[in-house]
Amino acid sequence: MSRMIKENRILVVDDEETIGLGMSEVLKDAGFNAFYVTSGKDAIEAISKNQYSLVFMDMVMPGMNGLETFRKIKEISPKSSVVLFTGYFKDADKTIFEGVKEGMIDMYIRKPFFSEEIINTAKRYSEGENA
Repeated sequence: MSRMIKENRILVVDDEETIGLGMSEVLKDAGFNAFYVTSGKDAIEAISKNQYSLVFMDMVMPGMNGLETFRKIKEISPKSSVVLFTGYFKDADKTIFEGVKEGMIDMYIRKPFFSEEIINTAKRYSEGENA
């Protein structure tokens, strides 16, 4: 199992550095191969260069939001799973509905979240339950 975790690359996308770095460090401490970027544009660039099995992505970011970024990610890497999260709830229902309709939302997490929630979600995807 730990070997399987290491082989799966996880990308964390959040424009708030403390949250993105914090999530990636929590995942690294749990044995995952985690990386962090601060924008949708950087996420697309990272996914163009490397394979990621799972992407944790903030929905509300300047420039490209989570939904727009998701669409590009699925063009480049259709097998990557995407877990969206946000602390903003106004208009989130509409975006979540759009994402479900498009088949993008495998899971949705609300901020603030707990480390265990992030680790358990990553484990679920690395063990192939939702792959």
